[in-house]
Amino acid sequence: MTMMMRHNSRLELAARAVLPTGVAVSVTSPTAEPDPLWPVEERAISQAIPARKREFAAGRMAARRALLALGRAPSAIPVGDDRAPIWPRAIVGSIAHDDTACIAVTAERDRFKALGVDIEPSTPVEAELFQEICRPEELAWLRQLPFESRGMVARRFFAAKEAVYKCQYVISRKIFGFDNLSVVFDRQGRFDARLMKDAGPFEAGTIFKGMTALVGDQILSFCWIGEGSHSDESFPNSVTG
Repeated sequence: MTMMMRHNSRLELAARAVLPTGVAVSVTSPTAEPDPLWPVEERAISQAIPARKREFAAGRMAARRALLALGRAPSAIPVGDDRAPIWPRAIVGSIAHDDTACIAVTAERDRFKALGVDIEPSTPVEAELFQEICRPEELAWLRQLPFESRGMVARRFFAAKEAVYKCQYVISRKIFGFDNLSVVFDRQGRFDARLMKDAGPFEAGTIFKGMTALVGDQILSFCWIGEGSHSDESFPNSVTG
C-alpha cells in the first residue's frame, strides 16, 4: 500500500467514525490516475485546465465509489447550471477536495434530506482573516483562547461553515456569507450552526448540526439534515484546537 493510499484510508476511517449510520464515504487522490469520466461529465469540464480536470475526475471517482458503498450502481454525476453536482434522483451527496485528497459522501434521499462535506489543510488561519470567517460572538470567544491555538480553531470555524453552507444549499439554493452562521463546538468537534437570517425554507434560528475531525494534516467537516427535525439543544463553545 502506497503512502497516499494509507493516507486516504485513514481519512475514510475517520469519516466513518463520525458520520451517522446510512452515510457512505469514499476518498481518492487528485494526483492518482482516475477512472474515465462519463461523456456528460467530460463536456462539463472540457475547457478546464489539466489540474482542475484531474481534481474533478478524482471527485467523481470518489462519488461513484460512495454510491457503490450504498449498494447503488455507478452513474454519471453531471454539473448543474450553478456548478453543483447533480446526483441520481434517490441520492443526496456532497464532494470536497484539497490539494491531496478528494472526499465524497452519499446517502439515500429517504433517510437524509441533504449532506455537506469540506476538507481543509490543518494550517492556522492568519489573524487578519479572522473577521472574514467569524461573527463578533465567535471572535470574542476566539480571543479567550491561547494565542497559538486561535488560527487552528478559526480554520475549524471555516470548515464547519463550508460544510453547513453546502448542506443547506441543496435545499434552499440560497447563497450567503459566513456571517449568516453562528457556530459553537463541543470538545469532541461536534458543532451547532445557527442560521442568523432566513435562507429559502430555513428560518432564522434554524440549527444545523455537524462534526469536524482532525486527521493528520487535514480537517474534515460534515453536516447532515436527516428526515427528523433538529433539536434546539446546543452547547457552549469548548474546542481548544
